[in-house]
Formats: sequence, structure tokens, C-alpha cells
Amino acid sequence: MIDEITILVDTREAWPHVYRRHLPSNVQLERSTLETGDFALFGLTDGAVVERKTVTDLLGCMTSNRDRFERELARSRHVGSFCIIVEGTFADCIESRGGLSEASLFGTVAAWSRRYAPIIFAGSERHAAELTWRFLAGQVTEARRIVQAVE
Repeated sequence: MIDEITILVDTREAWPHVYRRHLPSNVQLERSTLETGDFALFGLTDGAVVERKTVTDLLGCMTSNRDRFERELARSRHVGSFCIIVEGTFADCIESRGGLSEASLFGTVAAWSRRYAPIIFAGSERHAAELTWRFLAGQVTEARRIVQAVE
């Protein structure tokens, strides 16, 4: 069981953050400038990082902002664990893809997942918030297991 944890939220994210309403009381949010991603665990900023995307954001990263986003994904390689959590479903992306072909959408998600990080389609903002804090807090649980095994 994790007591209290503090998740750092990048200063480019809106504040107060919309995830606050979806998090348990033992999870605190604090603003910080993060080199990569949108969320990291306080004290372990290179251990695990989450990049948050709405469906619209993700589609923009596949088209007009592709080069910039791929540079960010390349920077994520220094992080122990990195994932992209999308506040929507893959079906939402297909419906909203505009001029992006379905083949390009599938190909980009497959390529980015293979080259850089898993892309998790959470389905909703609430589910994305839960996945984010559990992904980050999981490194504390894993560290405790390692310490106990060594002792």
C-alpha cells in the first residue's frame, strides 16, 4: 500500500489540473517544469513519465506537430519507463481523424509504440487519470519489493 505520493505536473498543463477530481486523497499534484512528458513522480523524475494526450492532441501530433512530437519521443529514451496515455479510444481517433488516412493512423500508433513507448487508449479522462497515477506509483511499489528482496 502506498501512503502519500506526489505527482509532478508539467507547467505546460492547465492548472489546477483536471485529473485532481479523479485522484484518491493520498495522491497530490504539484506543478513543475519537466524536461519530458506531462507527469512524473516527485523524487524520481527519470524513473517513469507519462505523456498525456487527448484524441485531438494525438491526431495533431500525427500531422502538423509530428516532427516536434517525435523529437520529444526520442528524448523519452532516457526515462526508465515512458508511456503515452490517451483520453479516448482508438475508435474515437478513427472517427476524428479528418484527412489522416486510417492506414496512417494505424501505422503511426504501431510505429511509435514499437520505437518509443506504448500508447494506451484509456477511454476517458477519469480512466486516464487512474492509469497515470497507478503507472507512476507502481515504481514505488516495485522499488519496495527490490529493497525487501535484498534485505
